[in-house]
Amino acid sequence: MGLLDYFKPVQTWSAEQVRQYLDTHRPQDYNLVDVRQPGEYREGHLPGAQLIPVKELEGRLGELDPGKQTITYCAAGVRSRAGTSILQNAGFEKVVSMSGGIHGWKGMVAEGELELNRAWFSTARSPEDYIGLSWLLEDGTRQFYAELEKTAENDDFKSFFRELVTAEEQHKSSLRTLYQGLHENHSHRKFPEAVVSELPPRTMLEGGVPLTEALQWVEGKSLHQVLQLAVALEANAYDRYLLMRREAGDEQSRSIFNHLAEEEKIHLQLLSDRLDRILENPV
Repeated sequence: MGLLDYFKPVQTWSAEQVRQYLDTHRPQDYNLVDVRQPGEYREGHLPGAQLIPVKELEGRLGELDPGKQTITYCAAGVRSRAGTSILQNAGFEKVVSMSGGIHGWKGMVAEGELELNRAWFSTARSPEDYIGLSWLLEDGTRQFYAELEKTAENDDFKSFFRELVTAEEQHKSSLRTLYQGLHENHSHRKFPEAVVSELPPRTMLEGGVPLTEALQWVEGKSLHQVLQLAVALEANAYDRYLLMRREAGDEQSRSIFNHLAEEEKIHLQLLSDRLDRILENPV
């Protein structure tokens, strides 16, 4: 079983499909969720949309009816896919992401839209599966942030992405330590190869996105757009560790997964704050 076998597709609707749905259904029949930042929402949003930034989504699930059709959207469809993943793992069965985001709604679909079109979900067969697969995703994200650090235009953002690189390295170390604790008699075994039966041919990020595609996508993009992608990656990682915490069979594992989830939540907040600052003071 390969890495992508542990994901399931995130369902998307085009802006036109969403428009037709909203035109033919009553507002009380669905959840329409804007997962962007408050500043973006104030600049314009879909009629009747409820603002729940992706960083707050997991903590505000009680505001949404899981039995209703749920539609998420953002600026260009990247963060909303992460939001859809969170809702899927929380038990929402009828949830879709609007492809192209509000830009698509306005007929401004960007070329080369990056699709985080897969959501992590619980088909791992054992705690070891979760640990090994998460290590691979953390390593891919570390490489992504390292490349962003190299290309950052000022020292402030170089330092910011370097902090994220360091955090991913710490997460990898925590996962390795957890694996060794579960298998003290096999700590000599090569990790993660000893855990993951089929290593992916390409380095992967959250959402089933190859690192090469993510790096190609960020070329020529604004810092605002790059941070939108980073927010989506951290949201997916946060959701994954929450799922792993729920699935963990022992207190030690739950404690570690909870710690990793809280760290991802902090990173998500930091990235969201950066987005807000750029909105207020465009560069």
